[in-house]
Amino acid sequence: MAKAAKRVGGSLFGPSRSDQLAVMLKSLSATAISCADCFRNSAGQDLKGIIELEHKADAIVDDIHELLDNSFIMRFDIPDSMRLADDLDDVVDGMRKVALHIDAYRPLLPGLDADAMKLFAIGEGMLKRIDDLIGMLAEPRLSLTRVRDVANVIDAAESEADGMVSALEKSLIQKYAAPGANAIGFIASHQLYHLLEQMTDDANHCAKMILSLARKEA
Repeated sequence: MAKAAKRVGGSLFGPSRSDQLAVMLKSLSATAISCADCFRNSAGQDLKGIIELEHKADAIVDDIHELLDNSFIMRFDIPDSMRLADDLDDVVDGMRKVALHIDAYRPLLPGLDADAMKLFAIGEGMLKRIDDLIGMLAEPRLSLTRVRDVANVIDAAESEADGMVSALEKSLIQKYAAPGANAIGFIASHQLYHLLEQMTDDANHCAKMILSLARKEA
């Protein structure tokens, strides 16, 4: 009877706050993917386009915070939901930071090398998996098994990015260890790789938050 009443209430008074949250998070995820498309297509050099999408993401996060701040009982844990929105926003903000870094070091980073693009591709793939997870929030009930399976794939990708950055650091040291090597060139590449790796860390945090939501609903 309670479930029937809830369905009727939803039809009379519009979507629940939990439904609204799921829609907002999906919009935020779509914006993150659009930003990744913009980044990849321009090799991180469309600073204006990336910043515009980052501002769009910020506006969606503000709306999510307002919704959650004015909600008392939600289907999903409110602190975890807020952290999920913030973590996803951090990924978008990370792309802006990389674009700003490329712009600042343009004489030394005229274009992203193959290693940098491969590292970015790992993060972009993680974002698409996160979008799959966020799509599950609109389902009547989260499947802990399905969420865990996708979260494990995302976690493995983050580990791959960590290993790649470690190998790139060793290569950079060998390249710039010679006397007279350009120290600023080392800084430019070193920071670039770590900014890209931070994006994968933030993406992994998103997966962990959705996994937490699934565990609390199980």
